[in-house]
Amino acid sequence: MLYQITSPIAIKLIDNRQKYLFKELFDQNIIQTWAKELKLSCEEKDKYGAIVEICGPQIEQGQLMRRIGDYADEFDQRFIVYDLNATTVGYFGRQKAADVKLQEIDKKYQSKGCSVVLDRRTSSIIFYAQPNATIEAVTTCKTDIEQLLKMFVNINDDDGSEMSDITYQQDNTRECSFCKQKRIATRTFRICGHAYCRCAVSTLKKLPLSCPRCRRNIHIQDINEMFCSNRGDLVELCKVAIQNYLNCPTNATDKDLLFCPNESCEGLIFRNKDYQTCLTCGRGVCANCKLIDDELHENRTCVEREQLRKENTEFFPQLFKNVEEFVKDNWPPELPRIVDIICNPYLKQPNTPSLTCFYEGVRELGCQPPPDINQGFFGFHGTSAKAVESICYFGFDPSRRSGQVYGSGEYFGVKATISHGYSIKDNPLSESYMMLVAYVMKCDRVKTHKDFCYVVNNPTDWKTAFNLPVAVITYGKKAENKLNFSFTLSSTCTSQLPETSRLKTWTSPFRWAWRKDDLTFEPYNDKINQILEESYEKWKLHKGPSFFVTPPLIRYIDDIPQTYQIDFAANRQTNTKTHFPRSIQRNRLEDSKINVKVRWFYQNEHKLWTPYETMVQQDIEDAYQAYVKGAGSSKWCVQFPGRPERYEINFVMGIQTNTVSNEPREIRRE
Repeated sequence: MLYQITSPIAIKLIDNRQKYLFKELFDQNIIQTWAKELKLSCEEKDKYGAIVEICGPQIEQGQLMRRIGDYADEFDQRFIVYDLNATTVGYFGRQKAADVKLQEIDKKYQSKGCSVVLDRRTSSIIFYAQPNATIEAVTTCKTDIEQLLKMFVNINDDDGSEMSDITYQQDNTRECSFCKQKRIATRTFRICGHAYCRCAVSTLKKLPLSCPRCRRNIHIQDINEMFCSNRGDLVELCKVAIQNYLNCPTNATDKDLLFCPNESCEGLIFRNKDYQTCLTCGRGVCANCKLIDDELHENRTCVEREQLRKENTEFFPQLFKNVEEFVKDNWPPELPRIVDIICNPYLKQPNTPSLTCFYEGVRELGCQPPPDINQGFFGFHGTSAKAVESICYFGFDPSRRSGQVYGSGEYFGVKATISHGYSIKDNPLSESYMMLVAYVMKCDRVKTHKDFCYVVNNPTDWKTAFNLPVAVITYGKKAENKLNFSFTLSSTCTSQLPETSRLKTWTSPFRWAWRKDDLTFEPYNDKINQILEESYEKWKLHKGPSFFVTPPLIRYIDDIPQTYQIDFAANRQTNTKTHFPRSIQRNRLEDSKINVKVRWFYQNEHKLWTPYETMVQQDIEDAYQAYVKGAGSSKWCVQFPGRPERYEINFVMGIQTNTVSNEPREIRRE
């Protein structure tokens, strides 16, 4: 029991991002300070600093990992990896013109806290800015790097000269064939020429490996470049390739062998024996249905076991029973007592988005939904209490990932003590917390980090998921924030559009905005603008202080609301968690933004009509009028205040489409 409460977390630093992040945390004495506050020990375990070990109580371990994750969100604004394709990297040979120019950029910005390094092992340029680097230095340094890449990417070296024909390309961004994001100097496949970025490593799981755009095979040298800094993923891919060979009909010698389904085992088992004991790991496994240590399968074929399972139970009643037993059996005594366990009621609705995505994941694994309960396991997930109901209904949104210490994916705690560090109260005075329990499928999309977490790398289009929110735990002294689930097919969503005659038509004449990394100002959305304007008025009329802390606000990339301290005297906002400051300003709106006679609406995820943000209403109307008069296109792109996504509005079809996820939604004009 003592070991379970205090077992250490070992973090293996496998890529440049992790190495730079933890080097900064140690060099700035940040992680040591946090560890001291939480009564933990944190140290680098080898001379190269490739393993970081955190020892102490697991509740505090979870709190430390949460702090690291929050810090990583801000760190990612100062750390960028520019992937170079095979042609471009050739111009960065030692003492070549591109390499010399890169060294000049590095020397120019060293005194400003920025570094630019060419990593020949991974064929990439690494940009890193120290915490004290100014926004101006970060922005101009990144601009210089990108200008250099644009200049050298199209050099024609046919006549043998070093720089015989330089073509300056104004827009050298290429769209990755996997994630559809546009990036500068992405690598390209040798056979088909289509572009790809680092996301390909976590996406390529099925053989034969092929380009998703044209389905042509991928050259072995491209595979080597992809996985050069991800040896663990390469080992998994090699296992898949060997398994593919073993399954090949032309393989007469070894075709009865398969890899053990236990992901931590590299042994081989016999295909024709069904349920058997693996001689390598000693666990009971099935070669066909991939079940591990399943008592129901003992001395039964897969068909016999399935028949018995159907006779004994149905999926959801058994799932709900199992999750309650799991929580009660694994709830640690050092956490506050459990007040209530609520099984996700939305799973009883057949078209719930979270269940629909999960069933797509089950089908992708070659199974028919619902899956066998033994094909998955449970994990804890700490989050904001305000986000719980939305997650139960919609599932875990990949676009709102944050704090990705172990790489891309949705994170689930092995123990509740870890996830407790991520649970946030609705109200600081509240005496209870909330935590989710998810059911996670056993598959190659899931990585286990011993004694800490499971990372589920779901596809970012949010159409497929390998995890399902099953239950909500309320724990603490009281249950004053007990959930009242309200999402339904039509009537209970708070964002439902009222009758046209009762629509709000007034627009505030002032708009607040915050400064982005590129030094431009981004308007706050309507809700945040109202909060700022009311507080500003109190200060201006000497009825309130010059600074205040906002209620939790949703950040660009975070599903966890964050609070900010607003200082009107200094025109500055500061994140209360990361202490990262940004300038803010208050502007008088143009009359065209205020006197909007026509209103535009889109259909939200609940099929309810919702008005567009005030700041884009007139822009949409102007684009529409230009199209009607023949002076503009029928398609127009827009970005909403407070969000990074872009949407294409199609005036012919009457829809808006997310340019990343390609999700369409209906629009209307009144």
